[in-house]
Amino acid sequence: RMRCIASASPSDARVVGRVKRIHAYALKGARSTTLDAAVVRPGGGVPDDRAFALLRAEHAERWRRDGRDVLRAGEGKDPGHHSNKHLFHQLITDGELARVRGRAVGARGLVVECAASGKLLATCADAAIESERAKIEAFFGTLLKGARGAPTLTRADGCSFANVGGRPGEHTLHVNTTASVREAYERTSSWERTGETMEDFASRFRPNLVVEDAGDGALKPFDEFAWCGRDVRFGEVVVRVDEPTIRCPSTRVRYDESGDAGANVDAGARPDVDIRAAFPALEASIFGRDPVALADRGSYFGVYARVVVGGVIRVGDDVALLP
Repeated sequence: RMRCIASASPSDARVVGRVKRIHAYALKGARSTTLDAAVVRPGGGVPDDRAFALLRAEHAERWRRDGRDVLRAGEGKDPGHHSNKHLFHQLITDGELARVRGRAVGARGLVVECAASGKLLATCADAAIESERAKIEAFFGTLLKGARGAPTLTRADGCSFANVGGRPGEHTLHVNTTASVREAYERTSSWERTGETMEDFASRFRPNLVVEDAGDGALKPFDEFAWCGRDVRFGEVVVRVDEPTIRCPSTRVRYDESGDAGANVDAGARPDVDIRAAFPALEASIFGRDPVALADRGSYFGVYARVVVGGVIRVGDDVALLP
């Protein structure tokens, strides 16, 4: 008998945690804003997440010539995601982005703030207006030391500039747990030398949803890998956890306020390498296939999920594993 995901009753579900934080990264590469709640739809993500990106100056002529065709996903890729990340400034190549926070305003606007102080640095009331975009572009042309000129502020209308472009509807939410963050921090972080806090260490992984223990001590490190291939309820929303998240060198960028935050990658902390070495026995299913040894494939932290039943996710909501 076919089971309808949306009809699973609360008594059928096992509470595995609760929502601690919700993040939206309005500008690709920059820091997030935290939300009390987010409305999500099937196949979609947190509203305004990666809605804006900075196109590199060396591609400006292509932008003028081809317009939005530059943003078109590659053949066979999800049209909701760009698949040409090399065209844009991103954290892995431009660590200065970690110094600022992007916040979406209005229908097509973006505000850029200092992550440390909250000071307003640049505003764009409407990304469709060239003179408004120019305010943001001039700011980043100075901030990004590796830029070859002022970038072009682009907006992904109805899409996302996330670095994922699988089949349609995949990889719209990235989920971390506090238990796994603590374990990785204590086993791999250079915090004793650098003074980096666990909160700043956690920021390296850029999750949309952070799950904490529900108060019963049941949530253990890397429990979320066992959610792969399963349906999980976040309040009234149901997601399908597709696979663990492979990590890249962007996780080496520090988020603390040491004065060097974002200026360089931290040679003393390499989560994309260190997690793989520290936890060689981790296994997880990838798109419903039999579990595999993750260390044989790369360094993984967190899981990717897609919304299958939409609704509102709120901070404090129970997170429950469905049968």
